[in-house]
Amino acid sequence: MTEEPVIFVDSGELDQLISNRSVTLIDVREADEFISGHIAGAINMPTSNFDIPALVDLADNTMTDFVFVCAVGQRSFGAANVVVPHLDCLVMNLKGGLQSWSRDGFGLVRD
Repeated sequence: MTEEPVIFVDSGELDQLISNRSVTLIDVREADEFISGHIAGAINMPTSNFDIPALVDLADNTMTDFVFVCAVGQRSFGAANVVVPHLDCLVMNLKGGLQSWSRDGFGLVRD
């Protein structure tokens, strides 16, 4: 397991990571927020139902680093800090959350 701190990435850096398929996105907003718009490929795991063992299994199965996202970056930063000691990969947080992602011209998908 790692003791590395959570790394902040901006929208452009996240777009590159997604393009390289080198990260798994974890959106920690509630289901209704997620459905209203999220980054393509993100997995919804709300903080109200946060499952650390499931994240550890996912990390083991995907062999990728994780980026946590939420609306403004606060909930995702808290979730990332909780899980970082349990994961053996890089744990990142989208700086400014989906508000920054959208403001920077990147799109969201809606279910």
